[in-house]
Amino acid sequence: MNESIPDHPFRKNKYIALAIVLLLGLHAHAQSIRGKVTSGSDQSTLPGVNVILKNTTTGTSTDGEGNFDISAPANGILVFSGIGYISKEVNINGQSVINISLENDTRQLDELVVVGYGTQKKRDLTGAISSISARDIAETPAANFLANAQGRLAGVDIVKSNGAPGSDFTIRIRGNRSINASNNPLYVVDGIPTDVSISDFNPNDIESMEVLKDASSVAIYGSRGANGVIIITTKKGREGKAVISYDGYYGIKKAKKDINLMTGTDFSRYIRASRGLAADDASQDASFLSGLEIENLAKGVSTDWLDLILRDGVQQSHQLSASGGSKNTTYYLSGSFFDEKGIQQKSDYRRYSVRANIESKLTERLKVGVSATVTNDVRNVMANAPYSNALSFSPLILPYDANGNFVAYPNPREGNATNPLLEYQPNQYVDERKKYRVFANIYGEYKIAEGLTYRLNYGPDLSTYRKGNYNGTLAGSINTATVDNQQTFAYTLENIVNYDKKFGKHSLNVTGLFSTQKNRFESSLISVRDIPIETSSFYDIGSAVDITDKGSSLTEWGLLSYMGRVNYGFKDRYLLTLTGRADGSSRLSAGNKWAFFPSVSAGWVLSEEAFLNKNKAISFLKLRAGYGEVGNTSIQPYQTLGGLERSSYAFGTEPAFGYALNVIPNPDLKWEISKTINIGVDFGFLNDRISGSLELYDTKTSDLLLSRLIPITSGYNSILQNIGATRNKGWELTLSGNIINSSSGFKWDATANVFSNQEEIVELFNGRDDDVGNQWFIGQPISVFYSFKQAGIWQTNETAKAAEAGQRPGDVKIEDVNGRDADGNLTKAPDGKINADDRTVLGSSVPKWSGGITNRFGYKGIDFSFLVFARQGQTIQSDFHNLGGNQWQGRYNSINFDYWTPENPANKIPMPYAASAPLYADAVRYFDGSFVKIRNITLGYSLPKKLFGKTGISSLRIYATADNAFIFSKYKLVDPEAFDPATSKAIVGASTPMSAATYVFGVNLKF
Repeated sequence: MNESIPDHPFRKNKYIALAIVLLLGLHAHAQSIRGKVTSGSDQSTLPGVNVILKNTTTGTSTDGEGNFDISAPANGILVFSGIGYISKEVNINGQSVINISLENDTRQLDELVVVGYGTQKKRDLTGAISSISARDIAETPAANFLANAQGRLAGVDIVKSNGAPGSDFTIRIRGNRSINASNNPLYVVDGIPTDVSISDFNPNDIESMEVLKDASSVAIYGSRGANGVIIITTKKGREGKAVISYDGYYGIKKAKKDINLMTGTDFSRYIRASRGLAADDASQDASFLSGLEIENLAKGVSTDWLDLILRDGVQQSHQLSASGGSKNTTYYLSGSFFDEKGIQQKSDYRRYSVRANIESKLTERLKVGVSATVTNDVRNVMANAPYSNALSFSPLILPYDANGNFVAYPNPREGNATNPLLEYQPNQYVDERKKYRVFANIYGEYKIAEGLTYRLNYGPDLSTYRKGNYNGTLAGSINTATVDNQQTFAYTLENIVNYDKKFGKHSLNVTGLFSTQKNRFESSLISVRDIPIETSSFYDIGSAVDITDKGSSLTEWGLLSYMGRVNYGFKDRYLLTLTGRADGSSRLSAGNKWAFFPSVSAGWVLSEEAFLNKNKAISFLKLRAGYGEVGNTSIQPYQTLGGLERSSYAFGTEPAFGYALNVIPNPDLKWEISKTINIGVDFGFLNDRISGSLELYDTKTSDLLLSRLIPITSGYNSILQNIGATRNKGWELTLSGNIINSSSGFKWDATANVFSNQEEIVELFNGRDDDVGNQWFIGQPISVFYSFKQAGIWQTNETAKAAEAGQRPGDVKIEDVNGRDADGNLTKAPDGKINADDRTVLGSSVPKWSGGITNRFGYKGIDFSFLVFARQGQTIQSDFHNLGGNQWQGRYNSINFDYWTPENPANKIPMPYAASAPLYADAVRYFDGSFVKIRNITLGYSLPKKLFGKTGISSLRIYATADNAFIFSKYKLVDPEAFDPATSKAIVGASTPMSAATYVFGVNLKF
C-alpha cells in the first residue's frame, strides 16, 4: 500500500528548490584560497593585482607582497588582472594554494586613446597627442589638475600665475600664436567643450588627460581648437562589486622666500648714505628720521614686517567615492572637499564638489547616460597692500602702541603710509569671490546597425559668480563696498554619426558631426560708500549714503559647425586620417562668418614590415606626418558692429549726457588662420621596455586679429584689423622606460620629456617694421622685455667717462648697443652715446627649453616617486628691484641690497640719492629666471591585506608628499615661477603673492 507523500512548499516550485540546493552546495564547497602573484619576466611580486571569481562580484587584490586570500567554490574560476600585464584565468579544481605569474602586456599600443569625438588605438594615431593618467594626476596635492600635469607633457608649457590660493595657471600648447586674440586652449570634458574656469573640476575625478597639439589632431574642433585641445575624461563605473574609496590628505604650506629686508640699523645706514653721509654718522638723523624712529633705533628696535604678515598656510583634501555596476548599468559617484589657507591672512580657497557619472543600457541597441559635476567654491583674496607695505615700511616702527593697540598710521614721518597689518584688522578688508557651477553631458547612443551608431550629446554649463569687496574706516576714510554679479549659461548640442568596420586587411572609421554652441553672459555691478554699520560689509549696500558706480551688460555669441573625419588603415601598418570642419561664428560679419578647416595625416608602421618585424631590438617603429589648418575667432563679440559709451557735454548752460562710438566697427574682420606641418616618429625598443616619440613642427599664423594704433586725432586709440603674422616651430621628445624590474621585487620606472618652441612675430602693420610703442618686434616672441641693458655701475676710476654720459660714480651704467647713420637709420652698433636708441630686447618669458622627468620606485609595498621640472632660458622682471620713483631715495625700506658706496664699490645696485631716483633705474630689474624644481616627492606604503582581517578593507596606502620644496635658480629672492596673464610676462614682486612649499600626509583607502 503506497503511503501518500505530504504536500511541501518546494513541490510547488521545483526550480526554487533546485536553486537553493545548488546554492547550499556551492556554499558547502566554498573554501579559502591563498597564493602569490609574480611577474613572469623576473619573478618579482606584483601588488595591486585584481583577483575576481569569474561571473561574480566576489574579488580581492594582492597586497604589497603579491599575496591574496579569497573565498571561492572548489569548482570555480579565478581571473587575475593587472595594469601592464596580460589577464589570466585559472581553474581552482579544489586547490587551496594557487601561485601564478602574469606576463608583461606588450600590447599597450592597443590601448585606446581619447581623441576628438571618439577613441583610437595608440598604435593607429597619426597626429601629435600627449597624455597622462589618473596616477600622474593624483601624485601632486593641488586644487587644479593643471598643477598635476606640470612638467609631464611635451610641448605643453604650464606656469602658475602666483602663489595665492586658487590662483590660475597659464597653459600654452606649442607657444603663443595670436597677439590680441586668445591663446588659451580649448578644454573638452567628457565630450563637452568649455572655456569657463577649469579649476572647478576635482583632480581626483579625472581618469585621463589627452592633449591634441598639431593641426591634424585639433582640426576636428575647428576654430575652437586653434590653440590646442585638452581632453579630460572623468572616471566611470565598471561592472562588478561596489568599490568605496576614501582619499584624503592634510598638510602645511611654508613660504618660499629668501628676502632679507633691511634691519633698523641697515635702514639708518642706507638713509644716511642717500644724504651723502658716512654710514655711522648719526649727526643729522633728526633731519630725516622721526623722533620715534630715532628713539627706537637707540633701543635696538627692528621690526620684520614681512614676518608679521606671513603665516604657515594649510592645505587639505577629502574625497569619498563609490563605483560599480551591473551588466546594464554602471555608476561612479563622488563628493569632495578641498581647503587651502594661504600664507597671508584672509587668503583662502575652498571648493565643494559632487560628481555623478551614470550609464545605463536600456536595450541591446540603446544606451543613455549622464556625466555631471556640481561645484561651489569660495575664494578670499588678500590685497597687495600688506605685502607691498611690509617690504617698504620703516623697521624702526612698531605695529602697536605701548598699550598694545593697533595704530593705522604708526610712523609720524610718513603720515600717509598705513600700517602693513591694516587689511588684517576686523571689518577692514574683504574680497570674497563665490561661484556655483553645474556642468553636464547628457547623452544617448543608438546602434543603428552593426558598426553604425548615432549619438546625441547635450551639454549645459551654468555658472554664477559673485564678487564682494569692502574697505573699512580704520585708515580714516569713508568705507566703500562693491558687489559684482555675473552669470554664464552655455550649451553644446551635438549630433554624431560613427561607422566602424573591418573587412579583410582594411579598417575604416568614419565620423560625422553637426554641432551648435551658444553662450550668454550677463553681469551687473554696483559700488557704494558710507555704509553706517561696518559689520554688514558688502551685504547691506542699500543702507549706503552714496552710489558711486553702477552698470550691467549682456554678451551673446554662437557657433555652428559641420565636421567629417575618415580614418583608414591597411594591414595595420598604413594609416590615413582625413578631416574637414566648417565653422560659422557670430562674432564675425556677414560674408566672413564661415571658414573651412581641412587636415590630413598619415602613418607608416615600419615595425610591421618584413625587414623589421623580426628585429629583436626594435619592437615598434612608426613614422607620422600631417598638415592642417585651424582658425581663431577668440575676440570679444560685436567688434564688427562697434560700440557706444556715454559721453558728457554742456547743453547750453546745463550738463547733459550723450552717446558716442567707443569701438570703430570693422565689417571686414575674418578668421585668424594657423597652418601646421607636423612630422613625428614613435618608437619602442627591447619589447617596449624603452619607448617614446619625437615631434618636429612648424606653425604659421596669418591674418592676425590685431588692434592697430591710429592717430589720437581720430577720436579713437585703435581699430581691430586682420594684420600681421606669427610663427612657432620646435621639437618635442618623450621617453619612458622600465629601467629595473628585479626578481627581488625592486622596480624603477621613469618617464621624461623635453621640448623647445621658438616663437616669433613674422609680420606687422607695414610688412617687417617693428612696433616699438607696443613692444612688438619682428623676429622676437610676442611679449618681450624691452629696456636698457645694464653694464654694471660706474666706478670711481671711471669718473670722466661717467661725466661724458651725464652721470657720476655710483650710477647705473648702460650698455651702448645702437646708433644711427648719417641718414638717421639705426645701425645696431655702438655710437658712443647713450640715449633712447640703446633700448633693446632683453629677453622673454618664453623659455628656450622646458621639460620634466618622473622617477617611480617600488619594493614590496613601498613606493617612492619624484618629479623634476625645469624651465630654462626665460627672463623675469623683478619688481623687488624697482628703484624708480622715490623707492631708492632713502625714504622707504627695501631689501638689504649690496648697493654701491665709495667704500663698497658694488656693481649691480646704484648708490641711493635723496634728491632723485637713479637714472636708468629700470635696467636693474631683469634677471635670468631659469629654474629647476623638485616638483613632487612622495613616499608611500601599502599595508599588507592580512592586517585587515574581516574589516572589509581591500587596500590601505599611507603616504607623505613634499611639493615645490626644492628650487634651484640663479634668482634667489622668491620662486621665479610666475606669470601675469594681462601682459604675458613673468613678473615677481610686491604685486605677486609668493608661492609656498606644501608638505602633506595622506591616506588612500578602499573597501
